[in-house]
Amino acid sequence: MARRGTARRGPFGRWWDSRSDQHFQIIAYSTILSTACLVWGFVFLFVLGGYSDPEVEHLVPWSWLAFVGGLVVAFFAAPEFFVYWGQRQILEDILLLDSRPEILRRHKEAEDAADMLGKSYQARLMGLYKAHNVNIGKRYKVDPVIPLAPLPSTGADETGASVRSGHSWWDTNDSTLANVLPGLHTLRRQSVNRGLIGGSITAILLLASNATLGLFTSSSGERDHTLDLTASIYEFARVYEPSPHFDVISILFISLFAGLLASTRPRPVPGDEEE
Repeated sequence: MARRGTARRGPFGRWWDSRSDQHFQIIAYSTILSTACLVWGFVFLFVLGGYSDPEVEHLVPWSWLAFVGGLVVAFFAAPEFFVYWGQRQILEDILLLDSRPEILRRHKEAEDAADMLGKSYQARLMGLYKAHNVNIGKRYKVDPVIPLAPLPSTGADETGASVRSGHSWWDTNDSTLANVLPGLHTLRRQSVNRGLIGGSITAILLLASNATLGLFTSSSGERDHTLDLTASIYEFARVYEPSPHFDVISILFISLFAGLLASTRPRPVPGDEEE
């Protein structure tokens, strides 16, 4: 029998409590997906006027579901995401400290952030403590992981600029994307980051070439026609236009892959701007 004044947790509450180390990941990806659904629904229904186009009426119910569902989930998830993100930024700043007195001064806020963010961040905090001989007892039962530190300079290039070993765009395993998306440790693999770089560049070149030069042949036999992706997705009768030709979906895809490419760059570290 439950004690008086104690509310019994429902199935979702018990599931949520059992995933305490994954709260940040769940909130982050819920925010990303709900925002994407919200944007898609808004663009399709109100910008492109899909609700009044009989050729794409089969997409209207799904777009309304994406719009309303994304709005509801984002309403609850987005504020929580920014709370977690703020705590993550605090902890990331502390993990870059190289002063033991400063670490001791800020240990309370670091531990509060680590408590909220879960075991992976607790392990990094314990690694920082171990590296600077800070003893806080057995607060966290995790194996310490030494935080990533700025790499030392190994020389200079022909222009005199500082060169960091292993910190080039192509060779990095510490990209901006890997640090923004929590829990996706695969993104810290060099081969995965290189695949994202190569795939993004290929997609941008193909999309830009299609829009500006044309990748498809016309009735004259010349390769001077552009595939209109918007018309193709909506299954319009006419999907090829004389080049150059830009449509909404092509521009969105180019922007998306350009943003993905930019996110594969090495994570900025303090001091890069000053060198």
